[in-house]
Amino acid sequence: MDFFDSQGKKIVLGKELGQGGEGAVFDVQGRGSNLVAKIYHGNVSQDRQAKLRAMTARKTEALGNIAAWPIDTVHTSVNGSVHGFLMAKAVDAQPLHHLYGPGHRKQQFPKADWSFLLSAARNVASAFTVVHASGSVIGDVNPNLVFVSRDSTVRLIDCDSFQFVDSGRTFACEVGVPTFTPPELQGLLSFRNVNRTSNHDNFGLALLVFHLLLMGRHPFAGVYRGAGDMSLEQAIKEFRYAFASPGGGTAMYPPPNTVGTDILPNDTAAMFEKAFGRSGEKHDARPSAGEWMSTLDRARAQIQTCTFDTSHKYYRGRSACPWCELERSAGVAFFFSLGAAGFQAAARGSGFDVARVWSDIMAVRSPGIAAKPDVKRPQSLKATPLPADARNARFLKRTRRVLAVVGVVFGLVKFPAFWFFILIAGALLFYAGGAPSPEQTRRKTLLETANRVLAAAWSQWNMVATDKAFHDKLEEFKRARQEYDDLSNRFSNDKSKLQANIRELQMRNFLEKFFLSDHDIPGIGPTRKTTLASFGVETAADVEWNKIHSIKGFGERLTKELVQWRRSLEKRFVFDPSKGVDPADMAVLQQRYALIRKQLEALLVSGPAQLRRVVAETERQRVLLQDMLVNAETQVAQAELDFAVSK
Repeated sequence: MDFFDSQGKKIVLGKELGQGGEGAVFDVQGRGSNLVAKIYHGNVSQDRQAKLRAMTARKTEALGNIAAWPIDTVHTSVNGSVHGFLMAKAVDAQPLHHLYGPGHRKQQFPKADWSFLLSAARNVASAFTVVHASGSVIGDVNPNLVFVSRDSTVRLIDCDSFQFVDSGRTFACEVGVPTFTPPELQGLLSFRNVNRTSNHDNFGLALLVFHLLLMGRHPFAGVYRGAGDMSLEQAIKEFRYAFASPGGGTAMYPPPNTVGTDILPNDTAAMFEKAFGRSGEKHDARPSAGEWMSTLDRARAQIQTCTFDTSHKYYRGRSACPWCELERSAGVAFFFSLGAAGFQAAARGSGFDVARVWSDIMAVRSPGIAAKPDVKRPQSLKATPLPADARNARFLKRTRRVLAVVGVVFGLVKFPAFWFFILIAGALLFYAGGAPSPEQTRRKTLLETANRVLAAAWSQWNMVATDKAFHDKLEEFKRARQEYDDLSNRFSNDKSKLQANIRELQMRNFLEKFFLSDHDIPGIGPTRKTTLASFGVETAADVEWNKIHSIKGFGERLTKELVQWRRSLEKRFVFDPSKGVDPADMAVLQQRYALIRKQLEALLVSGPAQLRRVVAETERQRVLLQDMLVNAETQVAQAELDFAVSK
């Protein structure tokens, strides 16, 4: 079939580059290397033809810089009906999910670190600002909409699906991906008559940014603590943000072995809360693309490089590198330094002298056991005088008791036969009005409080009087020294395991080439694939029975389908014993042990200073507590005197 542009010039199609539900994309010959054509499969509706003509008429340089915006219409004959359009080619670029998915990133962007992901997120937001400034709405925000280049610049595709307004006429975006559809639009059977807004786009934008900054995790995919299962679409509809701040009440929690929003600056984490919370559905309530640009620019300015692994970049407000913590605690590596120095080479080049460092550690003297302080009460204390009303009440009380005693004695002498009645009357008089006065109650409370403060001070003293804190810290360094001394043996053992398990490693490397997102597996649609990716299951190598079965919503049947898919791929694997250990696997092992070595060396080098700080802090607390004990004992003595005069 012959094709022509809007000026009647012939278009010669070249190689087919890709195909989707609506059409296919081809190279265009003779018009430069950066031009491609999208040709629709069937007849194009009059609305679509009018939309494409309007879009090509409204093209701008700004839109052309960030999107594959329609440049010209493609016709089946000169001045005939529109059958496609020309657009700029996304050169040397990959779909965004090839960057944020750790499995894809390992293959497509092996040198990308978290700083690169931040830059890509910022550029995605920038592209959204240009589209919104033009008066258009993307509508069908999804991971395949954005392509990213090696320099982190991005380009939007599928622009013909955007919601576009021309001369008062709105051309709707009639498609959408459920896992990127905002809560207020969830459950709709069609978007045909829906007026999309930039606030709807901003939900999808926040999702893309979240995917980039938090390792491909979906913010609504997590561990549901409620009754029954919770689908991803339902979680979105009910605003069950899995990474919500404590007290969010979503009953959803992040998947295991991943980072949370605590790795982000506070203002960035707050943006996600705003984008995914219930208030977001209100008009223009979600953070705009411009706001994301500003926030992400501030975050980029606060990036620092890990001391132990230069592939680890993180927000400097963190006390420690989150990627190192995750690698050590869960064995999960999200970034890859395949060019890292070998473990043995790192050991030779470190210049670290463990014997000298250990000698420095052992030279720090313990603060020892402190003698119990001799706390004496001051002799010059005097009771606080009672107020006038309290003195009068005490005088009346004492007078009544004297009269009662005198009356009983007199009565018993004069009227011994009535001794029982005399004693009863005397007791009533003696104890009448015997309840403590308000002043006496107040002074008693002060005494009890002073005694509690004194007891607490002695309890704290007993803690710092020992050198337990010093020896606990010293034990930490002893364990680190033992681990450091064992590193070479452990590395050799793991290296031997690599060599002994060449077949299993080759199998894993083979299975890592098969992504769930690229295959049709019965019962595992796009939504479930998104959930699996959030739980770290991206490739066939990640598919394990227990791992899948533990995810809520994946029962026996779905787990079995996934395992059978993996097994079908395993049958295609051919072992090559001549290959030996994959250099990439050896590099990863060396990187892991080099990181452990650096961390242990840094810990041991800091040992003397840390121990001296423990000694100094112990001695400081002892001085403070001695003063506290003296003050507390004085307060008790004063309270006892004050209470005594109130009786």
